[in-house]
Amino acid sequence: MGSRLLMATAPATISNVAWTAILNRDRHHDESFVYAALTTGIYCRPSCPARHPHRRNVLLFATAAQAEREGFIACRRCRPGKDALTHAEASIKTALEWIETHIQQPTTLGTLSQVTRLSPNHMQQLFKRIVGLSPKAFCDARRLAFFKRFIRQGASVSSASYRAGYGSSRALYERAAKGLGMTPGTYARGGHGTHIKYALFAGKLGRTLVAGTDLGICAILLADHDTLFLEQLRREFPQAVLAPMQASSAKWSHAVNSCQMEDRLLSRLPLDLRHRIFQARVWQALR
Repeated sequence: MGSRLLMATAPATISNVAWTAILNRDRHHDESFVYAALTTGIYCRPSCPARHPHRRNVLLFATAAQAEREGFIACRRCRPGKDALTHAEASIKTALEWIETHIQQPTTLGTLSQVTRLSPNHMQQLFKRIVGLSPKAFCDARRLAFFKRFIRQGASVSSASYRAGYGSSRALYERAAKGLGMTPGTYARGGHGTHIKYALFAGKLGRTLVAGTDLGICAILLADHDTLFLEQLRREFPQAVLAPMQASSAKWSHAVNSCQMEDRLLSRLPLDLRHRIFQARVWQALR
């Protein structure tokens, strides 16, 4: 696709593919080219939220360096050609970090709006577009992950529930059972009496293991080697019966493959945070 997007010297050479990407503010093309407006002397990413110039006044460049050699100035809104995040990207990164460090507190759009300095509606739309989940869905997935961590560290169900921000045992049982694939009490007993099936999948983020019971998904793990998967699964469910799936689940496979696709912002985040987002997306897809 890249060869079709690059510019020649005249505005008329802009391809329909490139112009459509600009009109749609398609973030997936931000690494492919930048465009410059002859009327303003400014160049932008394809995803720039600024008002579009007329097509006849647009030039395309393969890189920001090429645009600057031609005398164009970088847009202050989308900040092309820089390692720094755009305002939108920085806001979403801030929201992700806030959720992670304030898991005990109720997370509302109003709170995230104050933290990111975006309107609640804009915050909701931007988060879902970039992360692939609503703020609530991501928060629910992270809260469940924290609950499981606290249980594995030896906390009681009630203590882990409180520390993970559920607020009450009723809230835990209403929200967590499907995500655990078993009751919280059974999880605290190492999956005692449950039968867990698992399958392995490959992807650009590495190998992924999905495990579940008849009640739902109970684990989504990422590791470099298959032996590490089984070690992790046995540590988490020492009292369960573990068995590989005889035939790989098409639903699981589709969820893993579709959730491997990332917005460009996510590819610039720390790998552990990318893994947490990926796990949350797969969990949501399979719930």
